[in-house]
Amino acid sequence: MTRASREDMVVLRMGLNALLASVRQTEAWWRSQGDVSALRRSRLLTHAILATQRKFFPDNRDMGDDITEALFVADGLRDAAQQCHEGQAALHERLIGGAEAIERLCSSPLRKR
Repeated sequence: MTRASREDMVVLRMGLNALLASVRQTEAWWRSQGDVSALRRSRLLTHAILATQRKFFPDNRDMGDDITEALFVADGLRDAAQQCHEGQAALHERLIGGAEAIERLCSSPLRKR
């Protein structure tokens, strides 16, 4: 197996963060439903995700990873814009505008301070 690139690690971190957010929302829902058993299972899943994060990312998040993650999001917005159908020009423009704003912020001189 080859060593994971920095971009691979950013994608892994993004996936784990998305999974964790989803499981935490599920926990809140089970809590509101009063289902203690399901809540316990959700918490076990949360602990497993956190343990996985600690294994792969024992140190604090690197600022460069934040920029890489933001640029992945910008690429995703551009991809979504390409999927817009006829009659969705306003959505297309908003998606492209969002991608451009992210890219501008990532290359901003203020970020380099």
